Amino acid sequence: MKNDIAKFAIAFFALSCGMALEELLPKLSGAGFPFLLSFAIVFASRRKPLEGVLFAAAAGAAEDAASALPFAVSISFFVAAASIVRAFKIPVWYALPAHALHQIWIWVWLGARLEGSIFNRILAAVPLGAAALWAVTAVVARTDRRAAIDER
Repeated sequence: MKNDIAKFAIAFFALSCGMALEELLPKLSGAGFPFLLSFAIVFASRRKPLEGVLFAAAAGAAEDAASALPFAVSISFFVAAASIVRAFKIPVWYALPAHALHQIWIWVWLGARLEGSIFNRILAAVPLGAAALWAVTAVVARTDRRAAIDER
């Protein structure tokens, strides 16, 4: 029970901070730091399957709301990415191209309404995604250790 409350608190804090960081940090060619996507991928690899997918859905909904995207554009991508990482036990660092694929996914749904060229967005997405994934992996690993998540 204590572990569940700690996991919920960490997930809520990650969702809040990830959304704030995505909004406050600058965008490069229309692509921003993918903190919510990174949290969804890391939580999918470190938590139980249902917890990971539910967090991915919540993170996708927050992304849609913050970016003014149509309903379920990011939710569908985040849940699919989290499910793939979880189902195939893919190491977190293999998910580096996920942010670039998310830019393509948004472009498929929005097309010409996007700010900036899709090629520039993809080029900017790779280093921004790597930086966000590195930071999120380090923060979640440290937080899980300090909160004794999954310790007996």
